[in-house]
Amino acid sequence: MHRFIIRRLLMLIPIVLGVSLLIFMIIDMIPGDPGSMLLGAGARQEDIDMLNEELGYNQPFFRRYANYMGNAIFRFDLGRSYATKRPVLDEIGNRLPVSLIVASSAIFFSLIVGVPIGVLSAVKQNTLADRIPTGLALLLSSQPGFLIGIVLMLIFSLRLNLITPHGIANWTNYIMPMVSLGLPNAGRQLRFTRSSMLETIRQDYVRTARAKGATERTAIWRHAMKNALLPVITIAGNNFGVLIGGAIATETLFGLPGLGSFIVTGIRSKDVPVVTGGIIVFAIIFALVMLAVDVSYAFVDPRIRAKYIRRKGLA
Repeated sequence: MHRFIIRRLLMLIPIVLGVSLLIFMIIDMIPGDPGSMLLGAGARQEDIDMLNEELGYNQPFFRRYANYMGNAIFRFDLGRSYATKRPVLDEIGNRLPVSLIVASSAIFFSLIVGVPIGVLSAVKQNTLADRIPTGLALLLSSQPGFLIGIVLMLIFSLRLNLITPHGIANWTNYIMPMVSLGLPNAGRQLRFTRSSMLETIRQDYVRTARAKGATERTAIWRHAMKNALLPVITIAGNNFGVLIGGAIATETLFGLPGLGSFIVTGIRSKDVPVVTGGIIVFAIIFALVMLAVDVSYAFVDPRIRAKYIRRKGLA
């Protein structure tokens, strides 16, 4: 197991290099320059050139990239924002917890809603208890999170005046973002759980457990559920990684100072350190989440755990 984890961690190096180079190239192809965007349309060309020179933007592309990645790898320095002059790592440190709270709460909400209903839907296949949740899952999974967020704001903020629609004054401000992102993911989790359970409950070992006298609840939750959870864990981990940096519309709608809105602000002003640093951190987190998902397979599925134990014994 530890060798597998070390190999996956070493894979972060080419991932970071590839992502950073791609982002550098994309930002460089965007029309305009940081000096023009920061100083505005009425600025003199001499001032624009002076600011670009000060920011190091006039250097050749590969020199800028080499300098940036050298500082990032050997000094853990992601540069300073062109706009605020503050270290990008400090800005990310202030904003990343917000994105982590929103993403983790949304995934938790989707799991506690989608997984039990998905299991019930599979067990009660082709009944009313299956058709109603399946129809709701299709409806929810097709709705964008920001649309659900707008509806929640209209009801709970404007009509009922229960929750403040913007900012993070207290924990209640995370409720509407959690639900607006969690409901579409709950619909997807329900569908994946249902399809996985339908396949699992038809396996021979589940029939054997029933034949030996196991109750239906024991056969479902103790024998079938563990193997059915593998695709559910995969989808949950993938959605969690995407939500950390991808919930841009929801963060903007609710005025949350998260990582996604931070990157979008940097793109608008062509703030290369902000965009590159934010996406590098996002790529690292996504890779670590996928590693955690792969490791969790061994704890859920005894067959995968036995393979790791057998390889360790052979070594």
